[in-house]
Amino acid sequence: MSANTPQDYRPDPIGDDRVTEAEARRAKANDLAFRDHRRARLAIPSNQEENHFYHDVRPTSFHKGLPHSDTGIVMKAAYEAFVEALSRPVGQNYEFNVPKGTTPLYTNTNTHSPKDLKWRPWESPLAGHYHSLEGPDPDSVAMAPAPRLGRSELCAELAEVYAMALVRDVPFADLAKGSTALPAAGGATVNDLIGELNKLSWFKTTTHEPVTSYPEGPGDKTLNKHENRRRSARWQEGEVELTPESLFRGSAPEVKNGPYLSQFLLIGTGGKSSGTQHKDKTSAPGDTSYEPTDGVITFGAQAIDQRLSPHKKGVDYMTNWAAWLDVQNGLDLKGFDLWEEKRRFITTPRDLATYVHFDQLYQAYFNACLILLENGVPADRGFPNKTGGPSNPHDTRGAFATFGGPHILSLMTEVASRALKAVRRQKFQVHRRGRPEQLAAMLTLADSDKANHLGNAEADFMSMLTELTGNDGKLLGWISAYNEAQNGLKRRHFDVRTSGLPASFPKIPKGRNYLLPMAFPEGSPMHAAYGAGHATVAGACVTMLKAFFEMDDAYGKPVKYRDALHGIELFVSRPAKSSPELSVLEPWTGDSEDVTLEGELNKLAANISIARNMAGVHFYTDYFDSLRMGERIAVGILQEQMLNYTEKVCMTFRSFDGDRLEISTSGGTSVDICINGDCSEHAVKDWWTKHVREFEDTSLDVPAPMLAAAE
Repeated sequence: MSANTPQDYRPDPIGDDRVTEAEARRAKANDLAFRDHRRARLAIPSNQEENHFYHDVRPTSFHKGLPHSDTGIVMKAAYEAFVEALSRPVGQNYEFNVPKGTTPLYTNTNTHSPKDLKWRPWESPLAGHYHSLEGPDPDSVAMAPAPRLGRSELCAELAEVYAMALVRDVPFADLAKGSTALPAAGGATVNDLIGELNKLSWFKTTTHEPVTSYPEGPGDKTLNKHENRRRSARWQEGEVELTPESLFRGSAPEVKNGPYLSQFLLIGTGGKSSGTQHKDKTSAPGDTSYEPTDGVITFGAQAIDQRLSPHKKGVDYMTNWAAWLDVQNGLDLKGFDLWEEKRRFITTPRDLATYVHFDQLYQAYFNACLILLENGVPADRGFPNKTGGPSNPHDTRGAFATFGGPHILSLMTEVASRALKAVRRQKFQVHRRGRPEQLAAMLTLADSDKANHLGNAEADFMSMLTELTGNDGKLLGWISAYNEAQNGLKRRHFDVRTSGLPASFPKIPKGRNYLLPMAFPEGSPMHAAYGAGHATVAGACVTMLKAFFEMDDAYGKPVKYRDALHGIELFVSRPAKSSPELSVLEPWTGDSEDVTLEGELNKLAANISIARNMAGVHFYTDYFDSLRMGERIAVGILQEQMLNYTEKVCMTFRSFDGDRLEISTSGGTSVDICINGDCSEHAVKDWWTKHVREFEDTSLDVPAPMLAAAE
């Protein structure tokens, strides 16, 4: 080149060469989503209760908002129209014209006239038909069939949400002690409640053998692999029954260590901005006089307070048949909540239920991400810039647009919408599982004079009753006493007629009101239970955080929580009882050696997901299986994200089952993923389908009449 020839400063590649490279990367993303054999797409059916076992009455299927008889049985024609509208391509029924329940029939308001009470619409019932142009298609991920009626796991799940309802106002710190008294339970304690749960075979191995929901043949009772995973996740390592330390805990590494609540629901960032503590008191953005234990999170020049306004203590809803039936028919009582007068940190299950009643679904993880960023927690050491750990040689390259705050904050929220579409497909187009409030009502019906209205499901409900009341079981009696006390409360905003009710109502004997006390006036949302939106988003968002931030130290050991953030002297557990308003935090005095950064993120996912169970709107399996589906959605997106990078990038993290995942690229169109060091197609496929592959069957969701015709 001549000295007079201008040097070419244009980026390389450019023009057509750049277009060719970009097209190749987009084509590879398409291959990852649809042609990668490592992401096996399996046909996973529902649990067959809708179309085979109980297709005449459907007591376990979701039909809230449809017309029901006075005994709570859905009108058959209405349900079939509902399912047809859910299954048909959107363009053929975009109006979603299906029958609606008549409301209100028995509820009157004290602030509005009855005509102001409205029917609630279903929430995004057709979203599962939509596609995603990033990550797995909603039909490319799946969930195992839900547990079946009359089997051990579903009985345990209902018992657990009953138990959660009884302890909504017990501080989390007192739950672990076990000696706290339960309301309306004649002096019984949390330990007594745990004892009742341990009478069930699902919760205690020495009780008797549990019965599988998925028998391989007549008389088979043996749990399959997935059931055993879900069952063993309930216990502390080495235990064979529930204990105060394992009660209502999550199902991922380290979630049972330390206090019940994740630190990310309590702490703030202190007076920090961009990870730098300002020693002078100039008005720098984000600079405050707050300490981390003040629970205030720096958000630019603004702040987010971890305190909330909790729902009113001791007030639950839908505890008589008329109230339940109105809501089951679709009565909208949203906005009729009662509140405590002062804000405070999350203290009780009711407080946590309040959080998940109104949160934006990625809110808790967004806050956690801000805390991690503001404290300068290193990004994954496999990133090509200075944030990628102390041994990273790229000390001239800071992170911002890539591998910095804007990158992870937008990516983490982005995955939430993909997770929601996928879980909507499971809810409305596949499983259509009824909510806990409905199952509890049908159990109440089974112990009334109208039990025969349950048709061929009556025997299985009686089996559930027998297990819950056997061995001198007291749980249902406590629930009935609690409901009776709730029915004596005067509501400020609305009341439900309790006299002059139709003779067609079930006659519920005294002591046999097993309706599930609900934390929200409107009960559950207007979409099916399985999967859970909160849990799917939790799985996706927390996976993003674990992949983006470094979870291990230089020796490959999990980073201790206190080392990653503020130091042990600021390790907090719960609101201080010395504060009359429960508005300050106190240090944790228990053993914190086994509390890790990864564990607190896993715990955050569990807290938010299980809080929905505490409100009465979800079961444990809704959390367990949805969390893992959300994880796979995130992994799929992370694989495709690797195609954005033109240099070597690697992310390493542990899954919710403890598997070590590594996703990497050398900068071209090849993306590798390894499971516990094994990068083979077989290993990755086994991980991707771990929780669903034993259930694959393309024939099981064919309606029973069609099967008969085929035979």
